[in-house]
Amino acid sequence: MSNEKELPKSGRGGARPGAGRGSGDKTKISVSVDEDNWQNALTIWKRKPSWLVDELVANYVAGHERSQEARAV
Repeated sequence: MSNEKELPKSGRGGARPGAGRGSGDKTKISVSVDEDNWQNALTIWKRKPSWLVDELVANYVAGHERSQEARAV
């Protein structure tokens, strides 16, 4: 047996949980809007502009899923 004390591990190096590439469940999209349409939308939308983008993308995805289901039937 050794008389040396074990030092606590520093936590440096080695694999870490959650490290590495993602599972691929995210999809990047690109959206372009002309200046007039964007300004018109902002006058109607009274919250943060980024929330407007999130809402529009969510509505698009929901509509796209419904159209995919209709095609499958």
